[in-house]
Amino acid sequence: MTPKSRLYSLVRNWSKKPQRSVRDISPHQTYKLSEEPENEQLLQWSKAQELSFELVLSTQDECIQAVIMQSIQESLLDDVIRVFHQGVQAAAYWHSFAKPTPIMFPLKVEWLMNPNVMAGIQNALFNCHLPIGLIQIGIVDRAAAQQTLSLQDAIIKLQRMGILLHLLNFEGAEEDCQLIHDHSFTHIHLKDSLIRQAIPGSLCEKKLIHLNQMIHSYGSQSVAGPIKLLHDKSVAKKHIMDAYYGPHIMPAMTLHQVIKLGNRRQEKIVAKSLVKKDSQSIV
Repeated sequence: MTPKSRLYSLVRNWSKKPQRSVRDISPHQTYKLSEEPENEQLLQWSKAQELSFELVLSTQDECIQAVIMQSIQESLLDDVIRVFHQGVQAAAYWHSFAKPTPIMFPLKVEWLMNPNVMAGIQNALFNCHLPIGLIQIGIVDRAAAQQTLSLQDAIIKLQRMGILLHLLNFEGAEEDCQLIHDHSFTHIHLKDSLIRQAIPGSLCEKKLIHLNQMIHSYGSQSVAGPIKLLHDKSVAKKHIMDAYYGPHIMPAMTLHQVIKLGNRRQEKIVAKSLVKKDSQSIV
């Protein structure tokens, strides 16, 4: 056995041993070692792996535009604030690695009009000290006629807190057009069924073209998703939508996988340079 292999075996065996800590039992007793297979950091790391984020990619260069925390839609009202805190902590984690990634929370209208939820969002933002633009909120459903004023007040509060707004499931309804006219939405997500039915030459495709032009006329970005079929992806590219997301585009990522992806544009440039070097060496 070589010295290097012996050193490798020593390090490997040491790394597999359970973690031990020294604790003072009593002033008159000796110290003893207590095994702790799961410490607090390991528990936090395992909990972080349970979080999943859906990536929003640019249709032009496949760069990461943002991530969507879809799991918050499945939460109960009592759990919304906790999940929101987890998402804000994830954004702070990415920002600490000098890889700031915007995160979007799709929320229901009834949550936004709830004072407790709004107070929880406000506390989470005041305690994180993140740059404006990293925390974004998407409106999933629509308010009833008698709730319109309450929804407008909630939107104004979110904008004053520096939150960027998304409008999801947009299909050109009158109340949606009024929302776009009255408030500033950075991203507008076209409804997936509208994209699915956009057959070339059909009325649905003409409607999609009109809505896409309307979105850009308000200075917003058009987003297609969730993309589940190759047809949906081709429609998004054909009509020059700004971004898309969904299972067919990119599977859901964990907290640490988002960091490992990095900047896809830079990765492509490096890959092309490596290909050129390899081809030149072969010649």
